[in-house]
Amino acid sequence: MLFLENHIGKITVSDSYLCELTRETVQQCFGVAGLAEPTVMDRILNGQYKTVGVVTKDDKLEISVHIRVMYGVNIPAVVRSLMHKVEFVIEDAVRIPVSRVRVYVDEIVEM
Repeated sequence: MLFLENHIGKITVSDSYLCELTRETVQQCFGVAGLAEPTVMDRILNGQYKTVGVVTKDDKLEISVHIRVMYGVNIPAVVRSLMHKVEFVIEDAVRIPVSRVRVYVDEIVEM
């Protein structure tokens, strides 16, 4: 939960809103086949697997995303594009700086 205060009043931004906004942004990026699905090992070892994670550190956001990409695309270009787009959309929507966007490519799928 983030709390912002300005001349209008107090604003509360929930983590679930930030995660959902990130999910929607990821789905719209070229080359992304979707969010990654947790494997059985992930469920056993981690217990709780998140495809999108948002953490607040020092009044800045750190976002991590696990994705699947399409076969044949330039993976570094897709990842850079996704990082920039997520950072821009989140900062534009909630006016909170994003310090880091981590993108994990978990799977390459043939479409």
